[in-house]
Amino acid sequence: MELKFNLQLFVDTGISDVAPELVMEGWAKDTWESGLQKSFFEKFMGNNAESIIHVKEELKKDAGDTIHIGLLMPLQGAGIYGDNTLEGNEEEMIYRDFSVKIDQVRNGVRIKGKMEEKRTQINMRKDAKVALSKWMGTNIDKTFFTKLSTNPTADRIIYGGTATSESSIGTTDTFSAELIRKAKLLAQADERTMVKPINVEGIGDTYVMVVDQWQAHALKKDPDWIEAQKFANVRGDKNPIFSGKLGIYDGVIVHQCNRVISTPTGNGGIPVGHALFLGAQAGVFALGGSPTWEEDTFDYKNKFGVSFGHIFGIEKAQFKYDGINLTDFGVINVLTSTGSSTI
Repeated sequence: MELKFNLQLFVDTGISDVAPELVMEGWAKDTWESGLQKSFFEKFMGNNAESIIHVKEELKKDAGDTIHIGLLMPLQGAGIYGDNTLEGNEEEMIYRDFSVKIDQVRNGVRIKGKMEEKRTQINMRKDAKVALSKWMGTNIDKTFFTKLSTNPTADRIIYGGTATSESSIGTTDTFSAELIRKAKLLAQADERTMVKPINVEGIGDTYVMVVDQWQAHALKKDPDWIEAQKFANVRGDKNPIFSGKLGIYDGVIVHQCNRVISTPTGNGGIPVGHALFLGAQAGVFALGGSPTWEEDTFDYKNKFGVSFGHIFGIEKAQFKYDGINLTDFGVINVLTSTGSSTI
């Protein structure tokens, strides 16, 4: 009997052979998600209005480079009592809005050549993904801190110690538990413009405060803070916003991040730390599509390069409550002295 074999049955087939574009998409998604996980703000993101960073995805499918976000103002009328006529005396609904513009952000690396790769046992191509992932996390964080800290509206600023302006902040105007309390009072001072808290299971309505390492050092020496931490354990601390927390004070979850903005704008040019008191929808993260991962070769395929990109926009939420002046919607800037001179 003559036996015949179809040798094609034994040919190894990989996904890169039949659909190389799927490999590229997989890398891009993995790098983007990994980059987000390396971002400090990732734990505060969500697709709803209860999140500190509100992720908006409308532009992932719809054409356009700008997303407009509306705010319905609370009704202010006294209403109609008894049998007095309501018809013709209805109250007008008033909307305010702000916009977020998206843009493409890309970065890439190129390996010097095949001989360069031959000289080392390091997997330079794998390291390219790691490097781009870390870059993305850093880029996201720096953009958020810059947006949330730049040009705070006058009604959303608190100064440390006895300072009454940013330029008057001295080395003794350090961060303290009292500033957390003041920020919360300011956040809730006006029902019409209040910074909305976020609701966390096990603790209820709360806010988040982000300080730098020097502000955290000063806070840890504050007797009020030390005393509060003795009774600060709460149920529900598996929520991501508890991850890495310093502690809780007056219902405010405090985090430390070394990317908090510092500027040489205090008295005599001393550094000023721009701590952030955050509530719901403090910022918006608008996505404009899926991430892209591209590989290419150069110089007759001797050099290998990869690029990673995405389209998104980051903005601080602001509204003109009175129709004229902007107010930061969900963030209060707490300015104090910072740096090694505060030790």
